[in-house]
Amino acid sequence: MATISTIRKSISITPGFLAWLAFIGLCLLIGIITAIAVFTEGLVITNMSDTVPWGLWITIDLSAIALGAGAFTLSALVYLFNIKNFRPIVRLAVLVGFIGYTSALLTLVMDIGRPDRFWHPWVFWNVHSVLWEITWCITIYLTILVFEFAPVVGESRLFARWPWVRTVAHLMHKVAPALALIGLFISLLHQSSLGATYGIVKSRPIWFKPSMPIMFILSAVAVGPALTMAIGIIIEWVTGKKKIPDKTIRSIARFSGFTLLAYAYIKFWDLAAATYYGNTPGINSAFELLNQYTPYQFSFWVLEVILGIVIPAIIFIFPRFNKRPALLVLGALLAVVGILFNRWNTTVTGLYVPLSYSPGTLYQSPIGAYSPNFVEWGIAIGIIGYALLMITLGVRFLPLFDQKTTH
Repeated sequence: MATISTIRKSISITPGFLAWLAFIGLCLLIGIITAIAVFTEGLVITNMSDTVPWGLWITIDLSAIALGAGAFTLSALVYLFNIKNFRPIVRLAVLVGFIGYTSALLTLVMDIGRPDRFWHPWVFWNVHSVLWEITWCITIYLTILVFEFAPVVGESRLFARWPWVRTVAHLMHKVAPALALIGLFISLLHQSSLGATYGIVKSRPIWFKPSMPIMFILSAVAVGPALTMAIGIIIEWVTGKKKIPDKTIRSIARFSGFTLLAYAYIKFWDLAAATYYGNTPGINSAFELLNQYTPYQFSFWVLEVILGIVIPAIIFIFPRFNKRPALLVLGALLAVVGILFNRWNTTVTGLYVPLSYSPGTLYQSPIGAYSPNFVEWGIAIGIIGYALLMITLGVRFLPLFDQKTTH
């Protein structure tokens, strides 16, 4: 009864909150209905094909993993490098990381076609497959996130009547530095391997970039903490309470801004080497096809570079802008847009380019074409609903912010 009373006290039923829950419920309902359709009919009801086998769902998967990178980045800064300035937001970062990685797994369950075989990589080892290594790393890191976040759940008011739960949570918190170290190692492995997945696909010339692992790591390390910062600011607006010190917010902004510049530097030289200095026929032909049949130039220069890197970096770095929370939220959202379109361009647009060869034959496949249909968008809406529900429950019931460090 005490637990039920605690829950009732934690929930303030207002018309706005009811409308918010109704919106989340609608998103989840759409996701469930479309998921049932996919499970019963199969991937044939999507717009994916043999030519373009990866679409919206894999874009969400890669984006969610990148956006959850604030967990291992900020945890490493706090517990390994002892930068206490980031401590007030590290719990929220772990929650956002958990949401990001579980969202990615939900999209994979829909995309693999046979979700009943999710356990195969753990039993049937294929040590020559990058995707096999990614599967191992993601599942291990998700387990680490569960252990990292368990103390926060144990310290919530829901377990106030069971003191031993808080004792266990306190003991688990003591191993946080070890978890941060392991999490950093595992995260760097799979974040880079996601880029390496594209770097080794030589038959798709536009994908063959040895710099892809570095760009995947830098983009995730830059945007993950920025998204966590933006969520923290929005929580302050909604609750009307100061949760994160201004110096912490500005430190995260500067960190993300300079990391975005490093990402832009690698991206610029990669583009220059591939298109201007490399003079590789396959890559040049691929760019010509993309520019002719897709809005690649616009999505790359405008959405990825200008909106996703340049403007956020300016907002995050210069004091004139990073002292204004609204601009920081705008910068973080623009950086998220940049990540989304980068992963889309890498995953989907790259598939538009025909195979340069088929071993042993002279066959060349036609240029690809793809746009998500209502079933794929329905799953995406359901994933968004799941993420919003998790962050709402976390804000309502969990001690996401250390009150000793918020003043």
